[in-house]
Amino acid sequence: MNKYIVSVIVPAYNEEKKIAGVLKSLVTSSLIDELIVVNDGSSDKTLSIIRKFKKIKLINLKKNHGKSYAIVKGIKKSKGDIIVFIDADLTGFNDSHIKKLINPLIAGKNDFAIGYPNDLKADKLFLPLSGERAYFKKDLAPHLKNMSEKGYGLELYLNYIFRNKKMKLFPLDNVKTTLKYEKQSYDIVAKLFLVESFDILSEILKQQNPVSYLLKSYLYSFYIKKPKKNNNQIDKLIKYIKSNLLQKI
Repeated sequence: MNKYIVSVIVPAYNEEKKIAGVLKSLVTSSLIDELIVVNDGSSDKTLSIIRKFKKIKLINLKKNHGKSYAIVKGIKKSKGDIIVFIDADLTGFNDSHIKKLINPLIAGKNDFAIGYPNDLKADKLFLPLSGERAYFKKDLAPHLKNMSEKGYGLELYLNYIFRNKKMKLFPLDNVKTTLKYEKQSYDIVAKLFLVESFDILSEILKQQNPVSYLLKSYLYSFYIKKPKKNNNQIDKLIKYIKSNLLQKI
């Protein structure tokens, strides 16, 4: 029997087109002990859709505070030993993916796990920013204050503070993310693009050594420390980083 309590946190902002499918797969899972959905000030029908599902612990934020704030709110309300983050805009997500996220932690082989939708092709350049993750709550607890302020720079921050931990990285077979313009109006897409870009860029630039931070939170753990095959498009970049930048850090 699993000795760990598993809490899943789903942050949602204007996800009326996809969130029902995600929640249907999660509420029926025997692997999940607690499902927390954080409505982050949605202005569409997201909240009313969430309320149709039973066995969900709802946190309803009146204003939009950003992804990291919503996730930290969920963590603080959770009772789980293992915390799993799941985005609200996935298709094809099911129990097998939850199992692949939590099993490396339960088995004691890894400190955290990241699954990336396998529609992220083109050398999977975005896999370090994937939102499908599992961590031990005790490992996240000391960082919650900082996490809440990261916005869409959350994944970079988590990559950085866990850079020396044992990571399980794997593709989520048959899972796809929905492009923003496919699910939201263009004015909201434009707003989110600017917010996400600003959050990520500001997270990098406010560091004392932005280049070092970028390497260690994005490239190092995913492409240099454990290089992946078939990443031809970034081979030259990695070679340059190894020979010119890493020596200076």
